[in-house]
Amino acid sequence: MGLDSEVGALGPVPAEIRPPSFRRTLAHRPFFLLWASQLISQSGDFVFAVALLWLVLQTTGSIFAVGLVVTATLLPAVVLGPVLGVYVDRWPRRPLLLATNVLEGVLVAALSLLIVAHDIGLGAILGIVAALGAGAQVVRITSNALVPQTVGLDDLAPANSLLSFSSSFNQVVGLSIGGVVVALFGVAIPVEYDALSFLLAAVLVAGIPRAVGRPAGPDSGIPPEGFRTQFAEGFAFVRRNRFLVEVIALGVVVNFFGNAVFALFAPYADLVLHGGPAAYGLLGASIAAGAILGALVAGKVNARRHAGRYLFGGATGIGATMALLGFAGTIPEALAVTFGLGVLLSLTNVPLLTVVQAKVPGRLMGRAMAVLMSLLMAAGPVGSFFAGSFAGARGVLTVFLVSGISILIVVAIGFGVMTELRNVQY
Repeated sequence: MGLDSEVGALGPVPAEIRPPSFRRTLAHRPFFLLWASQLISQSGDFVFAVALLWLVLQTTGSIFAVGLVVTATLLPAVVLGPVLGVYVDRWPRRPLLLATNVLEGVLVAALSLLIVAHDIGLGAILGIVAALGAGAQVVRITSNALVPQTVGLDDLAPANSLLSFSSSFNQVVGLSIGGVVVALFGVAIPVEYDALSFLLAAVLVAGIPRAVGRPAGPDSGIPPEGFRTQFAEGFAFVRRNRFLVEVIALGVVVNFFGNAVFALFAPYADLVLHGGPAAYGLLGASIAAGAILGALVAGKVNARRHAGRYLFGGATGIGATMALLGFAGTIPEALAVTFGLGVLLSLTNVPLLTVVQAKVPGRLMGRAMAVLMSLLMAAGPVGSFFAGSFAGARGVLTVFLVSGISILIVVAIGFGVMTELRNVQY
């Protein structure tokens, strides 16, 4: 069964499609408030990330503890995602986003008080970080589900482009400033700023009209269902629709090898580029800077009639760039390649998210997004483990080369057999 047969309300692709417009997209007040809230809260997140890892090192002196904290941050997205998706579809999305931002702000403020009182241990850090990871997944799913309820089809791509831009922009600025602030003033001020950023984001979300993001009501013809039924419906919808299955199949491969490459950036910077931590920071900033440019370009490209081919083209570019990284032995070469990788990541991810938002019914958006994200993110830890094992035996550059070539092979095969994904439009 094709996805279009499930989403009959969308109808055929219209003959006249307005060109993408950032100005028109930002003129939608509910979306502007949603985007501004993300811009502010994410500015605190990246500063907090620097302070958090430094705090763990100061508190424990253990690299292993740092790994535990990173795992506690990522695990809720994989484990809880499908469960959280049910509530994103069941509850009004605006109040859910508002409450989550407030709770995250309170949690980070509590962490700040513990730091000031010098009463912080690894157990408390792990508990707070795991709760923040769950909250971040709620915000991620809810925001993505809200976008189609704040703009029209013509403005979906610019909307997702703006959200991608704000994330990458905050990554560049936040990581840079975060390192300086932590070095000069310690971890307390960045943590306090992150708490404030969540509360400011909540104020902006509160300005979104109450009618935006309401779930399907009793007059929609959808019978009331229990949690188990709704949970199963999300998986069943994804399983029934070949387009989403093909997205997951291709995305798992790209994420597996992509995380294998990203996991080796630190040893690559040290052992191959001989640049140490400074080179490692430059690589991350280079990818984020490329992602900013890619997001701006993606928001201006009208890909509605050829969305599937854009996705395959972007995935091909990602594979080629990762393979090229296997030949980059100097810092200028590495920065040029990683900048290109960042551009291609945005050019692929923005159309992908846009197509999913356009093709999935609103009442199932939270569950479908949650299932999609959880399955794609689950490939990350496995890819990182593969990278460490393989690099130890064959070297970092070999992992980059093999990862890129593997993606190219899978994309070539997928272009031939994944007909729903190749021909998707909206």
